[in-house]
Amino acid sequence: MSGGPGEVSGLPGNRAAERALAIALGLNLGFLFIEVAVGILADSLALLSDAGHMVADVAALAFALAAQRLSQARPGGGYTFGLRRMPVLGAFGNALMLIFIAGFILWEAARRLQAPPDVAPWPVLLAGIAGLLVNLGSALLLHRAASRSLNVRGAVLHLLADALGSLGAMAVAVMLLLTDWRPIDALVSAGIALLILGATWPLLRDSARVLLQGAPPALPMARLRAALAAVPEVRSILDLHVWEIDRGMTVLSAALVTGECDLRILERVTDGLRQRLLQEYGIGHATFEWRTPDGCRQGCEDVTTGRPAGTESA
Repeated sequence: MSGGPGEVSGLPGNRAAERALAIALGLNLGFLFIEVAVGILADSLALLSDAGHMVADVAALAFALAAQRLSQARPGGGYTFGLRRMPVLGAFGNALMLIFIAGFILWEAARRLQAPPDVAPWPVLLAGIAGLLVNLGSALLLHRAASRSLNVRGAVLHLLADALGSLGAMAVAVMLLLTDWRPIDALVSAGIALLILGATWPLLRDSARVLLQGAPPALPMARLRAALAAVPEVRSILDLHVWEIDRGMTVLSAALVTGECDLRILERVTDGLRQRLLQEYGIGHATFEWRTPDGCRQGCEDVTTGRPAGTESA
């Protein structure tokens, strides 16, 4: 007895998340072009370097938007759940990209500490202010649209990492205007990279758990197993699996041993179990396989004829 197609519910806010990602992508792409133009006109290597970093962020937002759109594809062919796991792949890819960016910043900071370069403070300060406004505005927009989505969470982390970079750039510019102590640029950058690594680890862990088909961390598996075993018609549990297709879409499959062979009764029990799993554990798609100790051959009747199962009419 398997779950019906109507039981798979979509993640709330899919379209809102897609719209917010598109707006954030447009804002960051526009700011990227402005920063490149100002960097060329001001002959500022710092601005052009930050623009190069923003290329990765624009690519991450584009990747997240594509994953969000693909996740709405209808099930078909061999993809019986559609492409609902694409946002998780987007989140995992964004986490890996953030780790790479943080590692590059640490490497570059170590190199610059050995020979601190000259940095023009005013262009860096102005770019930092503009970048902070764009990134915080985009992050707030995405958070309001779909804060539960791992894909959107990855995009928000990218934007917050950029916002931290903008804050760091502003701090560096102010310090250079006041003291002209050039190592401050590398030290602040290294501190930001460590913050990015700390913030990225939960995203990498959570997206990897979904891709590895782990049960949701907040789901009490022991209590769930005990609840299934406590059903009067269930003698024992042969098999139990719980996993996530995407954040908020939890799936369960179970093989249960029963002494009850009346399919009409088992259907009522199954419907009650599905309703309870949805209300108490947030499991929206449950599939049950009912087994009997003797393969439903002894002590059971064919509910259509009333004769013992396996017998034929004369």
